[in-house]
Amino acid sequence: MSDQSTQDLANLEPLGAGPTRTREIEHLKSHGRFALMIDGREVAVVDYRRLPGKWNIVHTYTEPASRGYGVASDLIREVLNAAREEGVTVIPTCPYVAWWIGEHRDYEDLVAT
Repeated sequence: MSDQSTQDLANLEPLGAGPTRTREIEHLKSHGRFALMIDGREVAVVDYRRLPGKWNIVHTYTEPASRGYGVASDLIREVLNAAREEGVTVIPTCPYVAWWIGEHRDYEDLVAT
């Protein structure tokens, strides 16, 4: 990474912070992805694979500047709410999602058996 890139990263304002930030979550069904946007910029994603009656949640990523502000938690909650609305169960292959469900027991009923 160049010195300029490192400096640019160091100067990024955390996108999860601040009450005036606009958060939007998009469900990109054709890509098997949910994306969380802050002020129009994608800062976190959850990827999943559709199976009959199930979503295999395989990956969660939050950009470093936005970590520690509940961004991933907000996104996972939305993913699981969408799964519930769609009537599917989930396979939490992603370790963070598996941990998150363990911490939020009201979503355990969504885990495929």
